[in-house]
Amino acid sequence: MVQVIEAAQGLLTLQRLLTEAELTDVQTIVEQCVAQAHADVNEAYQKQGGKFQFKNGKFPNDAECGRLVRFDEHGDKVTLAQELDILKHAAAFACIKARLPEELRDHFSVEPRYKGDPEVNGAILTNNKPDSLKPDVVLHATRNATHIQCVLELKFPCYEKHRLDPLHSPGVEDQLESYKRLARNCQVILVTPSGRTPYGGG
Repeated sequence: MVQVIEAAQGLLTLQRLLTEAELTDVQTIVEQCVAQAHADVNEAYQKQGGKFQFKNGKFPNDAECGRLVRFDEHGDKVTLAQELDILKHAAAFACIKARLPEELRDHFSVEPRYKGDPEVNGAILTNNKPDSLKPDVVLHATRNATHIQCVLELKFPCYEKHRLDPLHSPGVEDQLESYKRLARNCQVILVTPSGRTPYGGG
């Protein structure tokens, strides 16, 4: 009986969830890293000089956001808005991983991919892309990315109307709505350089 109790306690320790205070701490780190990535990438991009200079000095205007900067490996066009988004996501992920306390790192996953599992009324990890979900940041039970506590989606709006109202940028609300069934212990959270917004949805 003692061994059974000890084993159960060990399992609970292995599978523990983040406390409310820890969730808040991690969310604050994510928010700060998103703001830092936004500023750092804009500054670094401008230091390249020439055609990369933003007219307003700090961030691109709408015309600059839509400018073609390269073609990807599939031959598709990549605009400045898309290029900055890629760079800022990478910078934010690196910042979060560097700043996250060691004891919380087993509760954190970047861009895991899920699909629904009707048999358990939940989600499982998958490599299959069709109809799967890939949130930016997931907070979960210790070393168990399928026991999800919280989903945070990072956005770096480039166009002015999207900066002013990121929640209603094209596709964002649908994306957050799809994540609602993953989050168990907190709302899905949208994080932009302007701050974080819990999403309740319809």
